[in-house]
Amino acid sequence: MIGIIRHFTRRMFSPKYLLVTNTVSSGLLLSLGDVLQQCNERRIARKNVLLKVNAASATGTVDHIGSDNVGTPVPAFNWTRTGRMLTIGILLGPLNHYWYLGLDRFLPGIKGRTIAKKILLDEIIASPVMTSIFFVGMGLLEGKTWAESVNVLKKKFLTVYMVDICVWPPVQAVNFFFVPPNLRVIYVNVFILLWDVFLSFINHN
Repeated sequence: MIGIIRHFTRRMFSPKYLLVTNTVSSGLLLSLGDVLQQCNERRIARKNVLLKVNAASATGTVDHIGSDNVGTPVPAFNWTRTGRMLTIGILLGPLNHYWYLGLDRFLPGIKGRTIAKKILLDEIIASPVMTSIFFVGMGLLEGKTWAESVNVLKKKFLTVYMVDICVWPPVQAVNFFFVPPNLRVIYVNVFILLWDVFLSFINHN
């Protein structure tokens, strides 16, 4: 069994299948990030309902409490929303794949200056492009017009980018210094799972 897993893993991360692996993992992790965020939203909504009910019980008005008094009901799980996140993740997967291939081709090596250049390029090129694709793409998939989607991007870009420049440079420093080239997108995608929870929160609030 271990041999089968080892063989399958080697094939997944071989040059022949690496693009597929990076694309699928990107889509799955982005959608999983949304699932986690929706679970958190439902947990908060349930907590708010309980607080309202407990407050009504304490004042003896529980029999008269209605939906307007309870507040926002616990939302149903939105699989369509998760599907949109999956779609955007699959779109971003190949872009990340070729971006890291390009960086390693034009800036080979792990010297400090080389890694600094890679991180700088990642922040001034890749991050704004990926963030823009995410918000505009999500807007279009939600049925918004191009102008409406761009307007959402304008409202939320600065918040996301300011967090980005605090979080991602240390992550990418480890990535470029220690992680083998064929594992870079997977490594980034592990951290993107947490980042995607944040993006889902920003996009849907």
